Amino acid sequence: MPIQKPNYDLPEEYRQLALNLDDETLKTDERSISLEEARAHSEAAMRAFMRLKGTDVQPAWFEEFENLWSGGWPWRQAVYIAWAATPREGRRPDSQDDLAKNFLGLTSDRAISTWRKRNPAIDEMIAVLQSAPLLKHRADYFQALDEGARQAGSDYKFFNHLKLTLEILGIYVPISELRALIRKKAGGDLSDMDEMELDLLLKDIQAERKGQAEDKT
Repeated sequence: MPIQKPNYDLPEEYRQLALNLDDETLKTDERSISLEEARAHSEAAMRAFMRLKGTDVQPAWFEEFENLWSGGWPWRQAVYIAWAATPREGRRPDSQDDLAKNFLGLTSDRAISTWRKRNPAIDEMIAVLQSAPLLKHRADYFQALDEGARQAGSDYKFFNHLKLTLEILGIYVPISELRALIRKKAGGDLSDMDEMELDLLLKDIQAERKGQAEDKT
């Protein structure tokens, strides 16, 4: 089946919330500022950030930011999501506080914590973007699994490939899971169980009782 690209659009139920500047963005270290001042400061910070495009210091996650921004996310939240969805190793800037001060034009990262608390769609979007590479390459993963499973008959090192393949296909059920299902079924009418199920259940109960007896000695 085709791989669905991430939907970058901000969910409608959060659009109105996102349009309101957060209280933390209306503060400086010394005083509160007006809404007009906050908007002017935000626009200036955004212009400075956009000037990074096409330069040697353009962040690796800039394209992800643009996708989010065009999807209706406020620019600061779009920057944070794109940055947070990037693997930590080699990510620039290194810290959330650095991102807030040097990329978002904020005095601290307090506003980011408030956004996440008020708008759960932010963390949901981060999770979607983090899993996107796995979905993109899942055909390669299944091919590698299939190639390994085919070698299990001649090389024992590939046994786990075969085992996982059979589990995914529903052909093989681990004995622990099978026993759990049988014990659950035993809570009903035992007459519905076949001889194999009854035998497994009996062995399971005997092993459980043996373990309890050993614990008492």
